[in-house]
Amino acid sequence: MRLKVIAHKGVPERPGRSEPRVRKRRPKIYPLMTKPRNELRKQLQTA
Repeated sequence: MRLKVIAHKGVPERPGRSEPRVRKRRPKIYPLMTKPRNELRKQLQTA
């Protein structure tokens, strides 16, 4: 019931405020994990 009330309320007008559309986190120097974690662990142990 409460969620319905919250969902119907709009966000009030906030003059003078604008948020930049940018990514918050910086790119990391590490590659993406493209294999399962167990496979990668095994590769590290054998390397």
